[in-house]
Amino acid sequence: MKTNKITIAAILLVVVVTIIAVLCVLLVRSNAALATSESDNRVLRSDNSLQATVITTQAFNFNRFNQIAENANRLNSLIDAGTEKTVIEYREILRRDKTCDLPVPADVSSGLLNYANRLRTSAMRADSGNANATDDSASAASSITYCQAVLWIEPLLSVIEKGNNNFSGIRKIEGERKTNSIP
Repeated sequence: MKTNKITIAAILLVVVVTIIAVLCVLLVRSNAALATSESDNRVLRSDNSLQATVITTQAFNFNRFNQIAENANRLNSLIDAGTEKTVIEYREILRRDKTCDLPVPADVSSGLLNYANRLRTSAMRADSGNANATDDSASAASSITYCQAVLWIEPLLSVIEKGNNNFSGIRKIEGERKTNSIP
């Protein structure tokens, strides 16, 4: 009987030790899985934090860029209104001028026309479809009067001023981007 009790005790001891060993292995695996999960969780939190920072910065930049563009547009609208007013005043003054219909010398007017056409062409897109690239077509002879030249000056100056406002806004945005190290 004593051997049976010892054998049963030994078997129970082996079973208990086996159960403890299996539980230890499961505990180690569970601990490793938990550590991996916590590591992944930290990485995800860090990624989320960085992404939130990028989104916040982009939202701020979009808002700021829109404000700068809106300011440039407002200034450009004021310039347009002032230009229209000035052109109307000039027309009234020139209407009474007796020398208004005198033509500008042909060399000067054709030089102005060629310069205007070069500016227009350089502002056009490179791929304009069926455009006449060599522009060999004959152009109509054009002349300009002194009054027409006077009426061109104010709109041309306003275009330059509006362009300068736009470039100023772009420089301001670029300066802010460099200051804030925004990609």
